[in-house]
Amino acid sequence: MKGRCHCNAVKFTLSENIKTILNCHCELCRKANGSAFSTYVVVASNEFVKECGDLKAIQLSDNASKHVCLNCATPIFNENPKYAGLKIVYLGALDNANQLVPLVDTYCESQLKWLSELGSLRKMEKGFG
Repeated sequence: MKGRCHCNAVKFTLSENIKTILNCHCELCRKANGSAFSTYVVVASNEFVKECGDLKAIQLSDNASKHVCLNCATPIFNENPKYAGLKIVYLGALDNANQLVPLVDTYCESQLKWLSELGSLRKMEKGFG
């Protein structure tokens, strides 16, 4: 699998040996990413290969560091010593994100209550208004 940042400065590959694909509903992910939840593809650290570009590590907490493109700040992966040996890769940074489906929701005690209503929202092909 291949991935990249928004400006194409950072490019990487992952093996097909995915540990899991998950939605994280914890408050740290919500605040750090400015979204209702975050979706990640988890792989062994040695199965993530950065091909080019520079990353900046941002220490989010004692346990979490976020690695982003130095140029455009696209999040690429997180690391957490509680999950040593794993890269927690942002699904949106993968070129085949549309083909990957989450298998589990985590930290559901923090999940925003309105997420269960997403299926009933009005759908628009592009933009808003």
